[in-house]
Amino acid sequence: MKVFLEGLNCANCAGKIEKLVGKMPNVRAASLSLATGSLVIDEGEGFAQEETYDAIVKLVHSLEPHVVVSKNRKRSAAAEPCGCEGHSDDDHAALAPHEHGQALGDMDKRQKLELITAIGLFMLGFVFQALLPANLEVITIGVFLGAYLLAGYRVILLAFRNIGQGQIFDENFLMTIATFGALVLTEWPEAAGVMIFFGIGEYFQDRAVDNARRSIAETISFNAITANRVGPEGEVVIDAKLVKVGDVLVIKPGEKIPADGVILQGLSHLDTSPLTGESYPRKVEKGDEILSGMINGNAVLKVLVTKDYENSTAMKIMHLIEEASDKKGKTEKFITKFSHYYTPIVVFSAIAMAIIPPLLIPGASWETWFYQSLIFLVVSCPCALVLSIPISYFGGIGRASKEGVLIKGGNYLDVLYQSNVFVFDKTGTLTQGEFKVIKTVPATGFSEVELLAAAAAGEHYSNHPIGKAITAYARQDVDENRLKNYAEIPGKGTRVEVDDQVILAGNKSLLQDHQIGVAENNEAGTIVYLAIDNQLAGYLVLGDMVKESAFAALQQLKKLGVRKTVMLSGDNSQVANQIGKQLQLDEVRGDCLPQDKVAAFEKIKTDNKDGKTIFVGDGMNDAPVLAMADAGIAMGALGSDAAIEAADIILMKDDPMDIVKSVDIAKYTRRIMIQNIVLALGIKITVLTMTFFGMGEMYLAIFADVGAAILTILNTTRILRYRGFWQKRR
Repeated sequence: MKVFLEGLNCANCAGKIEKLVGKMPNVRAASLSLATGSLVIDEGEGFAQEETYDAIVKLVHSLEPHVVVSKNRKRSAAAEPCGCEGHSDDDHAALAPHEHGQALGDMDKRQKLELITAIGLFMLGFVFQALLPANLEVITIGVFLGAYLLAGYRVILLAFRNIGQGQIFDENFLMTIATFGALVLTEWPEAAGVMIFFGIGEYFQDRAVDNARRSIAETISFNAITANRVGPEGEVVIDAKLVKVGDVLVIKPGEKIPADGVILQGLSHLDTSPLTGESYPRKVEKGDEILSGMINGNAVLKVLVTKDYENSTAMKIMHLIEEASDKKGKTEKFITKFSHYYTPIVVFSAIAMAIIPPLLIPGASWETWFYQSLIFLVVSCPCALVLSIPISYFGGIGRASKEGVLIKGGNYLDVLYQSNVFVFDKTGTLTQGEFKVIKTVPATGFSEVELLAAAAAGEHYSNHPIGKAITAYARQDVDENRLKNYAEIPGKGTRVEVDDQVILAGNKSLLQDHQIGVAENNEAGTIVYLAIDNQLAGYLVLGDMVKESAFAALQQLKKLGVRKTVMLSGDNSQVANQIGKQLQLDEVRGDCLPQDKVAAFEKIKTDNKDGKTIFVGDGMNDAPVLAMADAGIAMGALGSDAAIEAADIILMKDDPMDIVKSVDIAKYTRRIMIQNIVLALGIKITVLTMTFFGMGEMYLAIFADVGAAILTILNTTRILRYRGFWQKRR
């Protein structure tokens, strides 16, 4: 079950919601992503969806009344919070996007007006304090109290509501206790000023969170808003979400393609950068498939829709990135747990600070230490820590997607950061996978014509790159009525009956299984043997070129700290070793059947005690090994559903250099997270230390809380602007 919380910007509240939902009846676990506002619930036996949903609505509104709870996301993750108080859930479900925006605008105006008025009263209070005589001090106090209540009434109401529900340690409680204490000490200006600065800080913090979300959403925005549909009434502009399979669309120059389809008419060039990160124009014409999210170039296209909006490539990728934030990294989980202990510890430390020094230190003032303890309370809120980490993960995922790398969760960013052993498949991963027949060698008693006829029949149904290369080279028409009992033998080849003959096409192992003798062969290339009725008919030699960026990518991985690179190939050892030498791989194993790859990878992973082991394959044939790896990277073959399902990380361009980009982005994201942790804790510890030695001020405490949160969010947005080595060279 997934529930969406729109307008949730409080990191502390998000942690409470996640924890309390996880304790609800028949809920195994709950995961709340602050970056996207999505709450994912792991359902147990006897789970009651409606009852749980109603309980979640009640819980969320008790902590954050302005947050909109819904079962379906009505807007993007970067959309503004609703904040429209007084609406029922049904009202929210019925609200159109512009009505949500209007409600938000009204709330913003009200908050701004209240803050501006409070600031005006605050300044007027100082004027009265300076000009009015002592016997009229009550007027000055009234003005300061008015500023205090106007700036802080929401905070006070939420604090008491949460206390009534047993939710004590949050920023509302801390601010209320701290300012009540200031009032007890008759520090009227300080109480009002703290609430005003807290309100201003919270306002800017909310805007910073929203802007960070919006920046990320814009970075990974693939989907079109409208579509031009052709119907009986002519061309009509419709909402892209209404596009259905079978519709005919007109796509004009500069427009995003709203759904996957086939070109019926026109010739143009497409900008694929929204999906792949590369803006190199791709030529398309009648009969070509095009994918949603790409941008049409210089001509009008007429397209037949083959996948509706929700099932299109762009939406699949959008959902994938959004769901990635639900899979939390270790750092995020640690910080969430840390905050649960951190805040109570500081609160009790503040109580100890208020009581112990006056009792033990001669001449110590109760009033002074009570004031210092109030500052301690304000500083204790861990929002800066809890807020910046999930935003950092989501920023890293968004930055990678801009380069055509889809990472399925923050946990895989952690794995990439710790990776030190990379294991590669060969065909289609390090090599182009575009085989060409470079030599034909008929056996004694067979002609080249007979050899190619047998090869064409044996590989007729094969979808393997080798099979396709052979049928393309043979250029023979095959009568499918003559073919019977076709079978593929994994890792070995094919078997088919043609009339009364049995044809085998595959590697040496296949022929040996059928007791067909094969002499040693030193040909440089991939060898496919042909046998007719258990008699060797000859062999074909195929060549496969190394990908242009493969060598550079492997060298860059070494620079990023990868200790070992390995290649596991089903091709013969001679070819595999030749490729390994060319690419300077640390280890190469050829002649690997699927089960051999699994066994070899298992040993490599077991031997790697001090890091993470990554496997890179084609996303379909290597599914077992991809599943075993700490993270599996699939060469995605743009739009391939199989690759998206099989791996944890998908490279949309099939470019080995994108592996380096993903590792580089993961390491940069990690650096930003460490900076955020050091920044937030450093500011808080500094202010706490100053407070302990009597140098703290309440205004400084506000900066340590809200100011630190804003600084860490701004620091996090650097991830989206990160210029890796691949951009610095341009």
